[in-house]
Amino acid sequence: MSFVVRHILPWIKVVLSQALGLGCLFLARDYLAGNAIISLLLVGVTASLAGRVLGLSVYWIPIQLLLPFALVYSNVIPAWLYLTGFVLCALVFWNSATGQVPLYLTNTKTWAAIQALAKEAGAKTFIDLGSGSGGGVVFLARALPDLQVTGVETAPLVYLMSKLRVAIFAPANATIRYRNIWQEDLGGYDLVYCFLSPVPMPEMYRKARSEMRPGTLFVSNSFTVPGHPPDRTIDVADGRKTRLHVWKM
Repeated sequence: MSFVVRHILPWIKVVLSQALGLGCLFLARDYLAGNAIISLLLVGVTASLAGRVLGLSVYWIPIQLLLPFALVYSNVIPAWLYLTGFVLCALVFWNSATGQVPLYLTNTKTWAAIQALAKEAGAKTFIDLGSGSGGGVVFLARALPDLQVTGVETAPLVYLMSKLRVAIFAPANATIRYRNIWQEDLGGYDLVYCFLSPVPMPEMYRKARSEMRPGTLFVSNSFTVPGHPPDRTIDVADGRKTRLHVWKM
């Protein structure tokens, strides 16, 4: 069920959004005077807005905008654009291929729950293993000035975006580093957070058990560890029905 929710449901929402865009195009056809560019732009913008309403993240907006143009002009789009698109996707989704860790984004309600957990535990140091665009690092650093917040990321383009984001918007207690999650020593953190996938979770749990200090917390978004039930599970009241699994070392 979780596979369907995370991998198939977003594309169903894309199809529904594009269908709504086509519906708007049909209603407005008499006002567009056959202008193909404006027509496709109307479909893309409508689909982008509809996707946001349906719960798609902002990262789907470029896909929604470009999809109508790609379908209509597929025979005239130069090959180098496809190559450019492939390179950009590789730079963003680098870890999906190399570490079987997709680019999962943690929403604000989940970060608020992690903030509450860090405050409850009296944590002084926190790390996000695979910090993506850096939104969580900025959120926690702002919300908890006494918490030293670290994010590590190796997807090149995502890392550069998060580095810039933290430099502009985060206070001094936030840090982003270009570092592989398996090379990071977890011994210096009071709270370790990850949103990975089922594949690396057993190994990451073993790493946490061997490196983290007694009493510290290891938190996984959505994914559990076979044979090692969490000490606590926090249900987040968000659209994903996110569950945070917490192990006390």
